[in-house]
Amino acid sequence: MTHKKRTGNKGLQVLHHHGYPKIASLVRLGLLLSFFFVSDLRSQEARRSVRLGIGGGFGSNISRTYIEAYAGDIPCGVFEKGSAPGASFFGLAEIPLPFEHFSLMPQIGYHDLSSSFVTQPFAIEHAADIAHDSITQIFRTRNYSANIKTISLNLLFAWRPFPALHLAAGPGLAIVASHSYDQTEKLPSDYVYTENSRSVRTVSSGAIDTRLLAASLELGAGYDIPIRPNVSLSPEFRASIPITPITSASGSNYRTWSYGGVIALMYSLPAPAAPEYTPPLPVSPPPPPPPVAETKKEEPTPPRSILRVSVKAVGKTESGDEVPEPVIAIENVRITDVAPTLNYLFFDDGSSEIPTRYHSFSSERETQSFDPSTLYTLDALGIHHELLNILGRRMQEKPESKITITGTRSLHSAGDSAAASDISLIRAEHTAKYLQDVWGIAPSRIRVRSRALPEQASDDNAPAGQAENRRIEITTNTPSLLEPIETHRIERTATPPNIVFKSNIVSSFAGLKSQIITIKQGGKIIKTIDGLASNPGGELLWDIAEGNAIANKDSITWQMDVVDSADATASVVGNINIRKEVRNSSRHLADTAADKSLERFHLLLFDYSSSAELGSISDEIFDRIASSITPDSRVSLIGHTDITGDPNYNEHLSYDRASRASLLLSSRLHKLGHSAPAFNLEARGAKDVLFDNSNAEGRFLSRTVRITIERDLNK
Repeated sequence: MTHKKRTGNKGLQVLHHHGYPKIASLVRLGLLLSFFFVSDLRSQEARRSVRLGIGGGFGSNISRTYIEAYAGDIPCGVFEKGSAPGASFFGLAEIPLPFEHFSLMPQIGYHDLSSSFVTQPFAIEHAADIAHDSITQIFRTRNYSANIKTISLNLLFAWRPFPALHLAAGPGLAIVASHSYDQTEKLPSDYVYTENSRSVRTVSSGAIDTRLLAASLELGAGYDIPIRPNVSLSPEFRASIPITPITSASGSNYRTWSYGGVIALMYSLPAPAAPEYTPPLPVSPPPPPPPVAETKKEEPTPPRSILRVSVKAVGKTESGDEVPEPVIAIENVRITDVAPTLNYLFFDDGSSEIPTRYHSFSSERETQSFDPSTLYTLDALGIHHELLNILGRRMQEKPESKITITGTRSLHSAGDSAAASDISLIRAEHTAKYLQDVWGIAPSRIRVRSRALPEQASDDNAPAGQAENRRIEITTNTPSLLEPIETHRIERTATPPNIVFKSNIVSSFAGLKSQIITIKQGGKIIKTIDGLASNPGGELLWDIAEGNAIANKDSITWQMDVVDSADATASVVGNINIRKEVRNSSRHLADTAADKSLERFHLLLFDYSSSAELGSISDEIFDRIASSITPDSRVSLIGHTDITGDPNYNEHLSYDRASRASLLLSSRLHKLGHSAPAFNLEARGAKDVLFDNSNAEGRFLSRTVRITIERDLNK
């Protein structure tokens, strides 16, 4: 008996030992299910009211496009597939719909749709291997970083199969807020570019031609986790599928797919309490009023306004001639601008400090990003104000070069006359110190000299001549230090360049409330002209190429809407045709290749009141110009002067300068064995002031002949 009892107790102990974990697991499972049940109930309770929230997240962008990369005119790859991480921030609301389990989720937010693209390695030229004294083939890659930021507007329809779980889908609309790109070229790490001593260089940068709006399909799936009454966290997986491309350039078809995770903090607005119903007390109807005889006075009918509008759209050429029925031709023009490097730097009266209009850096570190090839946005005067920085960069690239800086002064200007006689030397020393301290040029490479008046002095008895004599002059044993700055870009032009809208408006009431012209292409508004702000009731001018908005495809439609002071309205519509060019698809795939080449030389500088060009640099420039001229080139030479002196004399002087330049150019062409095309000579004198003539450098740069060489590239 005792033995059996012990055995029985032992059996009970064993049963207790093995059964307790199973019961505990069931209890934990019950608590967990209770939590989610309560969570679901709380989410269901919250879901019955309007919810507001904010959130953000992180994900990945996958982009597809087709953008050709060129090295000069040589194709070097295609940007097709790109990717990059992207962040998003948003605000949203959830509004229950009358249908059970369904709600509306409007959202507004910020979305980064940037991507990076890389071409396949390519080799188009050879490079010098200095370490092994040999020539080797190198492979490069092109990188294209598209920086696109959007404001997104989404309208999602959500379905809740369970109170806390939602699945959502709906249309999205992206408003492009920021759109730029940077294209770089990269060498193997063992090689560097001579222009910046690095293995990476910037090829181009700027704005991407995008649509204002891009449509997409938005998808999402999330789960609500209550953390407080009326407050919950909602983690969600989201994906965006593009419907329309982001870019507007034909052929590039830039589209971005994105996916990732977000989390939102949601707040449920308290549901308003139902008002307590109180039955109204019975009210006795008031007695009917006694009948009153009324005499109705008829109002006079106001006179109607008569508004008649007629509009005629005519083309206007650069010379002012009208084209009755214009057909617009759009061309991409490859423009080469060659600006002179004027080797003078001018000083204020009695001062040896470099004037603030000349751009200067404060330390050598700031100079690292300076690149003369990026100065294409500046005119010749703006480029001249970078003279010392251009010289510093070129001296770094040519360590064997040396320069001489000669300071001069005016003998009759008040400030220079009162200053010490060595102000000429101090001006040269201050210039040399800037190159030494900021650009790191060794003092042994800079020789400093001084003299009174310059060797080729302007009239020192006139204030303008005095300002031109207060200067430093830079000479060198390396002519390439002072060679002109050459920049390149592509611009879109239209022929004719302008459209004039001539309107005839007749109204029986004086005055107009509004006169608006809306111009569209392919259903997209490309220009709006407010007639009241421009020229009420008169001619309205449209500069076609402004903003590069017009494309070489669909015809243009326009509509003028007029409202007079009596609120009478009238509308007139019209159409302008576009001349469709037959283009080589490989060269015009993205509509950015050039149809025409335009080279402009602002180089032939002349001495004060003279038609003899300054310096030997003009000889090299004439050779460069002559080599650019082909039999089908259209060449024009336009002479200019500064604003000083007699206008009639200046006009004759500018013609002499243009004529002398044409003779020298014909001579160079003859030496090359080329026949000279017919030159178009024009004398402008001081009629078209090229630059600000209030300072000495502006007057110097205005004494010039501008040579323009134009030729078609599609013939």
